[in-house]
Amino acid sequence: MNWSRTILDGIVMCVIFNGLVGLFFYVFPQAYSRMFPKGIKQAAAPYVNMKDVKVLRCVLIVIYLLMFLYMAVSTHLAGVSGFQNLFWTGYVEMMFVNAGDFFLLDVLARIYVMDKGFIKGAEGHPDWKWKGWWKLAVPEHGLAWPLLFCPLTGLIVAGIGALLG
Repeated sequence: MNWSRTILDGIVMCVIFNGLVGLFFYVFPQAYSRMFPKGIKQAAAPYVNMKDVKVLRCVLIVIYLLMFLYMAVSTHLAGVSGFQNLFWTGYVEMMFVNAGDFFLLDVLARIYVMDKGFIKGAEGHPDWKWKGWWKLAVPEHGLAWPLLFCPLTGLIVAGIGALLG
């Protein structure tokens, strides 16, 4: 495993992923409300355009697929081989994306969005406060990503890497 390449790729993907997600938030803010805590979802539901939600899903799928491909090609070019090394490289790189998503989007951007009132119907909702937000953010980034999504990413990267190698 090439640690320096893994850390640098993780940082780059963290910045690109969170930058793209943040950019698309400005394009489809109401569609993102479907990913927020229950109270915000319910308050914003009358203003959500389902076409925007479908477009957002497609955009996110493309972003994730490109990230998986980038991880696999990068590890291949770095000379990383063997299923275990490829798996852990993908896992660690996705943990960087996870940490960035938590700190940049769920902590810092939440405060900005809360203050600006981007989500129609949810302006001033109590779930914007950390007390309401942590019930979704902490289990997602503390359990779901490390135990489900990051291992799945590791398997995908190892599978693509095995095909390349």
